[in-house]
Amino acid sequence: MKIGNVKKDDWIFPYLFGQRNKSTSVYKKQPKLVSYKIKRQGFNHLKVTVKENSIAGLVLRNKYYYTILDNGKVIKKSKKQPSSDYPVFKNFHSASVLKTLLTQFQELPSVVRTGISEIDYVPSKDNPNKLHLYMNDGNEVYAVLPTFAEKMKYYPQMAADMKQKGVIDLEVGAYSYPFKNKSKETATSSSSSSSSSVGSGSSYSTTSSSSSSGQTYSATSTTSSVSTSSSVASTN
Repeated sequence: MKIGNVKKDDWIFPYLFGQRNKSTSVYKKQPKLVSYKIKRQGFNHLKVTVKENSIAGLVLRNKYYYTILDNGKVIKKSKKQPSSDYPVFKNFHSASVLKTLLTQFQELPSVVRTGISEIDYVPSKDNPNKLHLYMNDGNEVYAVLPTFAEKMKYYPQMAADMKQKGVIDLEVGAYSYPFKNKSKETATSSSSSSSSSVGSGSSYSTTSSSSSSGQTYSATSTTSSVSTSSSVASTN
């Protein structure tokens, strides 16, 4: 309401004829917004509906952290220190590679997304799509871009099966080994109607639902002109 310049005791008639509707200009100035709409309800009711792009994480560039949205837009305002609320993306110097990652990242179940602390792009001669992940639970994961979302959805079950903290390698197949002695624990294979398989060994499945692509907020004002009283509802 503040950004759209909707104020208490505004004269209602400019809104009736669209003269005070700044939806287009507000949308262009706010990269976090998917849409911003003002709609009159009755004679003196205004409903402001805002749909936001959700935040994917923070991308590190030249020692500064920038907020990046699910749609790939980067917020220009930088931070010197990252926020613990979102994962950090490092070494993504190519826009196309970063976009590919974000597409895969959106497909992850919310429990997996929130469990990631950092994703590093670490290409090599043998594997130009290699990723190195640091998880909030202390484990590390190696994966590749093309199969990142497909295999990472099994992470909660694989992590639960590990007897101690270590590494889960999803580059070819899927296996894990503890940090201490690097002994490998094979994981995955046979498929059934109730589970999907990755690699060879035990099979893994997950029932976690994917996170939403955005949030929608609604604010409603009422008065003889335009009121200050408003309620905000949020749905994922």
